[in-house]
Amino acid sequence: MRTIALSLGLSLLMLAAAGCVRRTISITSTPSEALVFVNEREIGRTPCEVDFLFYGEYDVRLKLDGYESIVGSGTASAPFWDFIGADLVSEMAPLDLESRVEWHFTFVPADDDFPSLFERARSMRTAVLEDKALAEVAPSGAAQSGQTAAQPPAPKVKPAEMGSSGAQGALPSQGSPDQPVPPTELERPVP
Repeated sequence: MRTIALSLGLSLLMLAAAGCVRRTISITSTPSEALVFVNEREIGRTPCEVDFLFYGEYDVRLKLDGYESIVGSGTASAPFWDFIGADLVSEMAPLDLESRVEWHFTFVPADDDFPSLFERARSMRTAVLEDKALAEVAPSGAAQSGQTAAQPPAPKVKPAEMGSSGAQGALPSQGSPDQPVPPTELERPVP
């Protein structure tokens, strides 16, 4: 009985003397006062801090008027004393430990010149179409086996025909699952 009371008293003493570990992410930006979202939860305006429980990668989004929004990620890595095994000792030690992770983001001024935006989008679209056509003409397996590509080159798609889905970037035909026929154009059954 005395042993049980002694071990219980020792356990209570250890718990009372145990420290704590605080895990904090500090987020700053240039310029400051940006609205910050971490894992789609609003945190506040930079500079700001948020406590976290788990190490790993977090989704980060920052918004500031007059600047391009920042969408990315931030990584919180564990210090040596907070790995599995060592964390038990650090949690029970009578110390107040802090794991502090710092993320800094730099904004780029917004470019509201729509003609140049459309021109950049058009040139990027053309580059993607050319890369896709080249990949279809020379498949990688034929070059490695010594065979020549027997397929004719894929037809070029005009920029006006491009869409978000369908074969070779062309718009889907009307009535396909990607573009259903409007109800006003359906054939009516004859009685």
